[in-house]
Amino acid sequence: MSDFEEHLLNLDARLDAVQRIGKSMLTAIGRARAAVKVGRVADIDRSLGAVSQRLDEAKAAAGALTTGLNFDAKTYLTDGRFTEDLKKAAGEKGLRLFESNGRIYCFPLLLRVDAGELAVKIGRSLERRIRPRELADLLARAQQRPQRFHEAQFLEMLYRAWRRLVGAAWQGSGSGPVAGLADIHEVLTLLPGTDYPVEEFARDLLLLDRRPDLRTRDGCRFELPASTLSRGRMRRILAYDERGQERAYIGIRFVKEG
Repeated sequence: MSDFEEHLLNLDARLDAVQRIGKSMLTAIGRARAAVKVGRVADIDRSLGAVSQRLDEAKAAAGALTTGLNFDAKTYLTDGRFTEDLKKAAGEKGLRLFESNGRIYCFPLLLRVDAGELAVKIGRSLERRIRPRELADLLARAQQRPQRFHEAQFLEMLYRAWRRLVGAAWQGSGSGPVAGLADIHEVLTLLPGTDYPVEEFARDLLLLDRRPDLRTRDGCRFELPASTLSRGRMRRILAYDERGQERAYIGIRFVKEG
């Protein structure tokens, strides 16, 4: 059992004790009110004594809560323990989860620890439920939901950026020149505050790569050449699939046939 889990269980036990005393106190108050309502004088003092006793017990139990969780969650999130605990919890759910360059990959989900917020960023959403087993449940459910990624829209976006980069080097027919995908990502993120990390761009390229049948609205197909560019100056975009296998993307070109 991890330190975090142990602290959570300990705090939950203390809260449970306070809750049980609270329920008992409410019962005692109810009995006292019932005695007052009908004038059972003999029962009033006894009932009030029970209420007073429960109040003392509640104060004592609540005193055990003054230390709170008493756990350095920020350090836990940054020193590697959280990631290891999450990997273990994910493995128990049958999820493949791994870390690379500060990102946690659980295809097609991308996670980033935000220790300052005591949270985990999943895509663009901030998730504050960081108990590893609960987060693993959340990831498992998210993987099972239909993905909302629209490959056709993504392809059109790439196509517009590619045409801007290649300019007059392509006359609108035949095979166009190759443009670096890293350069295209820079074009897509030129506006200040644009939230489209290169890791998400890589994931989207991988999803698009699985749809070689897609065409742009004006009928162009896409190619993602790599072998002839591997020794060139174009930067690689690295993607990771559900098995943790690395796939490098370097450039893209569009082809209009006929």
